[in-house]
Amino acid sequence: MTSAATLWNRHWRIVTVAAVGALLAFVGSFLVDPTYTSSTRLLIHGRDATFLSSTGQDLANQPGVIDSSLSQSLASTYAGIATSRAVAETVVEDLALDERPAKSGPIAMIAGAAAWVYRCGRAFITAGYCAAVDPYEKAVAEVQEGTSAQPLGTNAGSSAGTTGSYVLEVTSSGRSPEEAKAVTDAVADQLVLTSASRFQTDSTDVIARLETLSEQAQQEVTQRSLELANFQTANGITAADGDQVLSATSHENLSTELVQAQAEAADLQAQLASISTSLRSTPQNTDSSQTIVTGRSTTEMNSQATNPVYNDLLVQQRSLQAQLDGQLARVDELQRALDGAAALADNATAAELASLAAAVTRAQQNLADVERTLHASQLTAAQGPTDLTRLDEAAAPPYPAEPKRYMYLALGLLIGAVAGAVLAAEARRREVSPIAPPDEGSPVGTANAENEPLANVPDPEWEPVGAARSTAAPQERTDAPAKAGGRSGNGYTTRRPSLSDRLFVDDV
Repeated sequence: MTSAATLWNRHWRIVTVAAVGALLAFVGSFLVDPTYTSSTRLLIHGRDATFLSSTGQDLANQPGVIDSSLSQSLASTYAGIATSRAVAETVVEDLALDERPAKSGPIAMIAGAAAWVYRCGRAFITAGYCAAVDPYEKAVAEVQEGTSAQPLGTNAGSSAGTTGSYVLEVTSSGRSPEEAKAVTDAVADQLVLTSASRFQTDSTDVIARLETLSEQAQQEVTQRSLELANFQTANGITAADGDQVLSATSHENLSTELVQAQAEAADLQAQLASISTSLRSTPQNTDSSQTIVTGRSTTEMNSQATNPVYNDLLVQQRSLQAQLDGQLARVDELQRALDGAAALADNATAAELASLAAAVTRAQQNLADVERTLHASQLTAAQGPTDLTRLDEAAAPPYPAEPKRYMYLALGLLIGAVAGAVLAAEARRREVSPIAPPDEGSPVGTANAENEPLANVPDPEWEPVGAARSTAAPQERTDAPAKAGGRSGNGYTTRRPSLSDRLFVDDV
């Protein structure tokens, strides 16, 4: 019991100041405006973000796009849109967040003054002046800072924690549960609308550009065809002559194809000859005999059937013969085309005609590619934007996310404990200092001749209470200087206090 009381007497300041600090910090946390957070989820479809493609096509069909990273790229893109200023401005205007009614009351005044001091103090330290705050800009900044979007992953299994999904979670904050819910729903709706609007705008732009390219490609085909026709008219080249020139330009290709076709025909002939030889040496039918013994009688049965090996060889022979016939026909056609691909007498005219014809072919191919892309883009735009859809609605949170009052409580407790420890140490230092009555020859509160504190100079006539007074003669005053350890500066002989004297002083 005595040790507990002693411990309390020594440390009661720490406990008291820590409790007071925790209480003050906890009460002060109510001066901070609470912040509530709410969340909702959206689904990113497979045909998402076609507006990111310059051709109006799905990103999954673009080169260099990997399915495993596509979801993360799209989620990061939508997260950037959700936290953009355009979305925040629309939310502020729709919910009139810049027209909140001002709070009244002493607590609101104290909280406003503290916020102003913190804001302007920080502004003066960083920028050197404190600017006025526009309610609209403040509301927009609050929406941007309080909004976040990130992809979600699975909660269990081998892929737990993986964020490569097509589910996007949007989280926003507000000053009340209802405001947090309204802001979250507004941000999600605006994100869907922004995605749809951007899809529609970019699809229209892509289609307009492709239509322009299609017109240019059509003009190119018309121009190249006109140049070819004018050249033929100027040189008296008919359509048959043009075909002859084109055949002449492909003479080398025809020769290569003819040699290849002749080689394939020879290979088929060799295979057919081998099959025919095997077929002649293989009997068409096979004979089989079977003896059946029943008791004392024996029956012998002979039968004849078609040889299956002969049938297989016959099927192969007919197949190879058909292939050989087709290959020989191809050889004849190539030979006739090669024989008719004679060059015109004027090689320069033939080369120019071939170049113009090739230009017409390229222009026609370019037009076909542009038309194909245009039709695909028009089909994508007709399907409509289906990039993002809402999965659920946000809910009003029952408790605020900020401030965390237990943090204020812990911080106040820590600061109070440190302050209490400092006070306890100072009080302890004062309690353990030696106390002695002043010297008779020195004024109270002054130092002796050797500038030593009077507390260290005991009174020579001072004795503990209850102790026998010394019968020795009183000390004589002398004007001689005090010797070290012998006399004090006032002329009296001093003595060091005994252990009983010090204990008596401490007890008193």
